[in-house]
Amino acid sequence: MQKEQGLIAILDALGAANYSEEKIGHFLESRELLLKELRIKAKSIRVDFDKLSTFTFNDTVLIVYRTHERATLQDVKGFGELLRRFAVKSLEHGILFRGSIAIGQFYLNEETNTVMGDAVSDAAAWYDRADWVGIAATPQATLLIQSLVEQAGDNIERLMVDYSVPFKDNETLDLKAVNWPRAFFVRGMTPCAQGEKKRAKCLALLSAHGVPRGAEGKHFNTMDFFDKCATEYRAERRKKD
Repeated sequence: MQKEQGLIAILDALGAANYSEEKIGHFLESRELLLKELRIKAKSIRVDFDKLSTFTFNDTVLIVYRTHERATLQDVKGFGELLRRFAVKSLEHGILFRGSIAIGQFYLNEETNTVMGDAVSDAAAWYDRADWVGIAATPQATLLIQSLVEQAGDNIERLMVDYSVPFKDNETLDLKAVNWPRAFFVRGMTPCAQGEKKRAKCLALLSAHGVPRGAEGKHFNTMDFFDKCATEYRAERRKKD
């Protein structure tokens, strides 16, 4: 086991525990395709391919990006870009992922499919608590990212936004969240065909595999997040114009 530093995302597929045999087969095929696409995208956005590892455990996916030294804001941007693309592609393939991002130290061994340590424990404590489809930084990672942003005097809102993330206990927590809705407005990333409206497409993708009773809150909360990100994107475009 080698001690590493970096960023970790733990994602679980919502509703996978109740999949039929047919859906399980589709999920496994889609998951493998997504992981392959993830590695291809890593190259296109200049994320070091050799520092990226993925692990799968049933309906859970771990995405690990090793930085060897303390994560920089550039590392956070690269990881955010990777997760934004992964989240939208997952939605296209009918997999609704919810998860968390942690930053820190961990141990990993790809040969034995093992990853553990402080950063893994932090992400594991939060990845399944949010009541939505999306990816948010843990409280600790949120503070670390904000520190990097303020130190650099930079802005990463195209990749991560400050958002009151809804949790299962009807509480909210202000965290950094991956701005996956923005991808709907970016040429080359959008899942929308020509003439399709962005919000209508997102609604269609979210509802494509049904909304089980008791899970409806996740879908409505997801659309609230989409609406906020879309409104901010349009305001930004108006300001530039």
